[in-house]
Amino acid sequence: MTTYLLKINCELHLGGANPRPTQSSAWENIRVTFPNPSRISGGPGQPVKNGDQLVVWAHEDPGFGSGLGLTAEGIASDVAVDGGLTSATLISVALLTPHYKLRGWSGGSSGSVAIDHLLSHRHLRSYELEDTELRDFLSVIAGFIAAKKKQLATTAYMSDEEMALLADSSAVLNGFERRFTRQEARPDQANFRTGLMQLYKGRCVISRCSIPEILDAAHIVPFSESVTFRNDTRNGLVLRTDLHTLFDKLLLSIHPQSGIVILSPTLQTSSYRQFEGRKVVHFAANEFLRAQYLMFKAALNAEIDDDMALSG
Repeated sequence: MTTYLLKINCELHLGGANPRPTQSSAWENIRVTFPNPSRISGGPGQPVKNGDQLVVWAHEDPGFGSGLGLTAEGIASDVAVDGGLTSATLISVALLTPHYKLRGWSGGSSGSVAIDHLLSHRHLRSYELEDTELRDFLSVIAGFIAAKKKQLATTAYMSDEEMALLADSSAVLNGFERRFTRQEARPDQANFRTGLMQLYKGRCVISRCSIPEILDAAHIVPFSESVTFRNDTRNGLVLRTDLHTLFDKLLLSIHPQSGIVILSPTLQTSSYRQFEGRKVVHFAANEFLRAQYLMFKAALNAEIDDDMALSG
């Protein structure tokens, strides 16, 4: 049996199946289509055969199916090849939870050649994993799962804010991802805005603008509607409308320890450069600012990767 790692677009290549399954039965007998496999070391891989193992990495970007990352494994059946594409029915499916993800990656080597390759090759792929590649891949995934379980076992030592971030992690990540493509639709938040405007005396924490018509009550972390911290003033900042947009789009951040404003390189030649390095006085929870800051840093890394790919 040969193992293949598939990075696919759920919307296009998973036969209409739910890209975020909660039970293995949701993916049992689905039809998956993927490019003919290659080898990470170079050259074409062996054709997939009935009985081979398929490990599915569902592309996490909203533009490519909003998958969960490393999602499931199964056995290939009814394999067919049509030109440059292979298709197979997945049977004996097992979900791989907690899901290992690339989105939000902070950089550096994962310890697995296969995972590092996915990080540097963001498009749809399928790879035949050689013995050493498979061993290292499984080792990294096992270590990740063990660390997650240990984290869950130590929640008694976590703050309420950290607990909320952990418990709502999937919704938080989805919320940050939505901000890349559109302004997040928010329910009525009159009390949230009133509380923040009183707390910050009606001024933008960055620009110090005090014109209420162009000031927003900005959520730092996009929690689910049911989470208590959703409309807690510690999860909010008063921001001028344009700065709110930049904050949501991860082009601007506030360092959680120093309170210093940090800009994306894309803003360094704009009029917003005047805010770079400005120290902000805020009443936000550091845990929430840290979550946004980490996503900001991940977006910077992704931007650098894309620039390198274009220049290459």
